[in-house]
Amino acid sequence: DEPWKFTNGIDYTFPDNVTIANGARILVVKNTTAFSARYPTVPAGIIYGPYSGKLANEGEQLELSKPGDVDGLGVRQYIRIERVDYSDGWHPGGEPGDVDLWPKEADGLGKSLKRTTDSAYGNDPNNWTAATPAPGS
Repeated sequence: DEPWKFTNGIDYTFPDNVTIANGARILVVKNTTAFSARYPTVPAGIIYGPYSGKLANEGEQLELSKPGDVDGLGVRQYIRIERVDYSDGWHPGGEPGDVDLWPKEADGLGKSLKRTTDSAYGNDPNNWTAATPAPGS
């Protein structure tokens, strides 16, 4: 089996045989050592990384994909499982009523984006809120 990977936004391929229990969480971080030093209560077993690339503060399209078939040229194709096209809340345009629905408080004001309902559509700004950072929760 081939591993899952991020196919847009950042470059990260999960190690072979990584599984996540139903309702569990993992973290993919840029610098695992710095993250663990800053958040020592987060179990090391749920921290993955480092990834390459940089998530833009003003918004980014992040995609998680699973391996699909190999095409006729021998290239593995990937199937997008989840996509989040987030914004910082300050970029109206292209959305209903030209209103950027993403929370502004996560743009340099000390908050992070937190998904409110795991089972709901991830690419809906109404499914996200600005919250105090709580890694792994």
